[in-house]
Amino acid sequence: MPLSAAKRRGRLRAAAFAGIFAAATLSGTGIAAAEGDPTKGGASETYTSPEQCADQSEEFRFRFYYNSNYGGAWVNIGHSLPDLARLEPGGSYPGTYAMGFCDKGKGAGKNVANNAASAFNWYRGYCATVHYNSWYRGATDRIYPNTGENLSATKNNNKSISFDAC
Repeated sequence: MPLSAAKRRGRLRAAAFAGIFAAATLSGTGIAAAEGDPTKGGASETYTSPEQCADQSEEFRFRFYYNSNYGGAWVNIGHSLPDLARLEPGGSYPGTYAMGFCDKGKGAGKNVANNAASAFNWYRGYCATVHYNSWYRGATDRIYPNTGENLSATKNNNKSISFDAC
């Protein structure tokens, strides 16, 4: 039995709405496959990437802030880093470079190690763990996907960060 014109229009509207909704969802948050994997890579990749200070990044979706409540200077992180105070530009650990906050707001240029007060994790499939000590030791703050918080256990005492699927 053929569909009435009203039913055909209703189905077309539903299909069009579903397509528009899917497109808006993907364009608003990015395609999940485009999200970087923070469990891969390392310190030298983070140091040499211009995404470290980009306003937005699909590869570097975690951000430390100098002040509480996501204020002041910030830096994007895209990989686990064993020691925020000793990175070597373009080389392997150990080095002498300390990652600094980007040149935007209070705290700009200061070392990220032991100076972050808040953080936000834009990764959709990965949790971030901020560690009090280098090499992923000591007290931690766990930051779940698409959330942020004022650091408590590691406020101004953050030396390393790790990521895992959660």
